[in-house]
Amino acid sequence: MSEKGRDTIASLFRIAACVLMLAASAVARGGRAFGHDLRPPPPGAALTAAVIRLPAVEPPARLSTAHAAALAVLLAAAAVPLLTRSRGWRTALLLLDVAVLGVWNELFLSTARLVGWAGAGLPRDPGDLAAALLMLAMAFLYPLFGRMGHYCLNVCPFGAAQELAGRLPVRKWRLPPPAVRLLTTFRRLLWAALMLALWCGPWARWMEWELFGAFAWRAVPPLLAALAVTFVALSAFVPRAYCRFACPTGTLFKLSESTQ
Repeated sequence: MSEKGRDTIASLFRIAACVLMLAASAVARGGRAFGHDLRPPPPGAALTAAVIRLPAVEPPARLSTAHAAALAVLLAAAAVPLLTRSRGWRTALLLLDVAVLGVWNELFLSTARLVGWAGAGLPRDPGDLAAALLMLAMAFLYPLFGRMGHYCLNVCPFGAAQELAGRLPVRKWRLPPPAVRLLTTFRRLLWAALMLALWCGPWARWMEWELFGAFAWRAVPPLLAALAVTFVALSAFVPRAYCRFACPTGTLFKLSESTQ
């Protein structure tokens, strides 16, 4: 087997390990994995015969304007970076990520969303399902073809906001290599601690505090909003500070790519 083939198989195993870890987290949180309840029946519960019920036939849901706009942006994010490296096109894509995916649709990948999908299954609404599949493909499948970090760099609205902030004409802080290594180690240790917390009851509520939630502007807690604004402002001086040194979801993607 060629070296490329071995690398592909190793990448598939890493992706499978990440999926299993998310499924285990979903079971720990709600006893469900991929839509199936894995909890044992309560003691003394009567066994009932399984009845097969055909689902009711419903008319297809209409694609809303918001869904259509989000899908258009996701398709652009999937294709445009493969076709051009134009700074103008990239700027337009970043602005659309923030405005359409983030502010308008509150659409992004987060640990809470991934664990939710691992527990209950992917969305049934066609628009939501298409968006989920596109994001998951860019996060986990694109790296198999050499596009490392494609989702984080081209789709994530919070990452886009940080990159746009980093383009402000202010003097950047040059972090020495030992500081970068220390902060990278901190991100890995933080991620490991947070993954363990997923299986520890109330501690799993940290998922509600990932900074992507700031895009849910109708109900965002003030502290979360302040943290998000702080990291975006910090990214004007340290490029993509949250992505590089804190983001748990991004660390999961890096683990599946083996680029920690």
